[in-house]
Amino acid sequence: MNKFLSFIFILSSMFLSAQNISDKVIKEYEDTLLVLSNNIMYGETLEIREKSNIGFISELKEVMKYKESYDYPFNNLKTISRLNPEDNSFRLFNWILPKGNGASKYFAFIILPNSDNGYNQIIELKHTETDLFNFETTIYNNENWYGSLYYKIISPKKRNNQHYTLLAWNGNNPESIIKIIDVLDIKNQKVTLGKDIFIKGEDTTKRIVVEYNRNTSASVNFDEDKNRIVLDHLVPLKENQEGFNQFYVPDGSYDCFLYKNGEWIFKEDIDIRTNKSLPEIDKDKNDRGLFKK
Repeated sequence: MNKFLSFIFILSSMFLSAQNISDKVIKEYEDTLLVLSNNIMYGETLEIREKSNIGFISELKEVMKYKESYDYPFNNLKTISRLNPEDNSFRLFNWILPKGNGASKYFAFIILPNSDNGYNQIIELKHTETDLFNFETTIYNNENWYGSLYYKIISPKKRNNQHYTLLAWNGNNPESIIKIIDVLDIKNQKVTLGKDIFIKGEDTTKRIVVEYNRNTSASVNFDEDKNRIVLDHLVPLKENQEGFNQFYVPDGSYDCFLYKNGEWIFKEDIDIRTNKSLPEIDKDKNDRGLFKK
């Protein structure tokens, strides 16, 4: 009898695990994830934040294995970065766990739709301690990830260039912040980060790092119209601080990396003014005044 009941229990579990999931159930997961994500960011103690993070990971992996969750937006998760490329070939969930004293740990999961077993494939990027030495020339993978918060995925323009460019933020240390331009490849459900496609003069690197003073802000953004990544040109606050990037600030000019033939080519001191013409003004209407007909 006990063997029969055990068999029924196992059979029921297999049946339930194979069922589809409704939007209503996904919404219930989202509500739980919302509470946990807020605790990760704003919990009063590190213990609360860490326990909430463990719970968040468990709930996220549970709901994201179902194929119906792949297109669910999870818009209520305001403290979680949720990105996908134009071809919708994967989803990226990414967030920060504040550790205190300005330190953070980074978490990221890549979701691939509907693998062979009928469920989405979930790949965790595991944050390991990394310094900036040789950072621009090192290949990373999902088992050895430097940790950052991604805010933009730039999709390839041609089918034969199946890599994705990522823009990221990292809190680095009490003196400086870094922004990162990196390249993501996903092949055979394996993730690699870094590719020799960044050309700066005679040098080629696998990624770009922009480090600047924590008390200022520096932009690294994608200009889709001109297919380029535009970044603030940085200079040291004082002449004797050259080479110490924690003292670098924007000087009002801009550089860029222009995408051409599968590579990002560095261009210095670019013009970022738009060529778009202003709308024509109806002179007769203007003469009549704002509220006159």
